Amino acid sequence: METGQILAVVGQQLQWSEQQGAAVRMLFEAMGAMKTEMAEDKEEMKMMVQEVRDSVTLNDAECDQMQTAVRLKSNELTKHRFKDSDLKFKEMVGRYRRMIWSKLKEQFSVAKYSHIRRIDFDDAIDFVKNFQPEDYM
Repeated sequence: METGQILAVVGQQLQWSEQQGAAVRMLFEAMGAMKTEMAEDKEEMKMMVQEVRDSVTLNDAECDQMQTAVRLKSNELTKHRFKDSDLKFKEMVGRYRRMIWSKLKEQFSVAKYSHIRRIDFDDAIDFVKNFQPEDYM
């Protein structure tokens, strides 16, 4: 092979290498842009999921647990203040139960207890368990 032919082949190889390098650089830059865009999309998605979670209200099982907690607390409050045989026992259980529901809804700014947000469920249960009527009189 002549020197001219060798230089032509090497020149051609160099040109292909430069073209490949440019293509790889474009691919690299596009991947970097995609990575940034995906990170932004991921962050936006997280915020949207959190908004949905924050707005979801109690499910049926949580409503049942809430009803049970209120029932137990109203019975406990009445037992500490009245005897089971007292004629006003049932009336006082109902009065305490209504008071708990009323203050619970007021505390969580809802019209119905079932509208309490799921993320507030544990706080709502704690509210009921620690409820003392004297705090609201």
